[in-house]
Amino acid sequence: MSEAEPLTDEQRIDVLEHKVGKNRTVITIMAITLIISLSVSFTVMILNLLLADEEYVPIETHEKQAALIQTLQEDIKGQQALIEQLTLTYEKSQVATFQEVLIEQEQSYQEFLSTMKLGMYDLAKMVQGSRTWLEIYNEKLEDAERLSLDREKRLKRVVVVE
Repeated sequence: MSEAEPLTDEQRIDVLEHKVGKNRTVITIMAITLIISLSVSFTVMILNLLLADEEYVPIETHEKQAALIQTLQEDIKGQQALIEQLTLTYEKSQVATFQEVLIEQEQSYQEFLSTMKLGMYDLAKMVQGSRTWLEIYNEKLEDAERLSLDREKRLKRVVVVE
């Protein structure tokens, strides 16, 4: 076939399809290249914006903070020395009175729990089928009474010096 001969319709369609396929491939490659170059450009631009040319903290500020830290550490050592000198003994004054009041409160609380336990027992005798809840409440009251006795013992152990 020479160039002077006219092409048939089928030949023209084949040539056009071949050119369209090449054009589509070239456009796809150009689009991918453009996307990659844009993403690289944006990444470089963002990194340049985030880079700081100067130091974050000037040296003078750092030195001032180091001196302040040293002073605070010395203060801490002084406070620790004062803490070591403290004792946990109390002088006889308001503490002893407060201790007596707390012991009396615990004893009153124990008496209240005993009275409540007796009242529940009497009530359980009056109501049929109350054995189950009486056992449950008795256990809870005994636990509360035991805790109150423990608190009273601890209060009596507090040493009050004159």
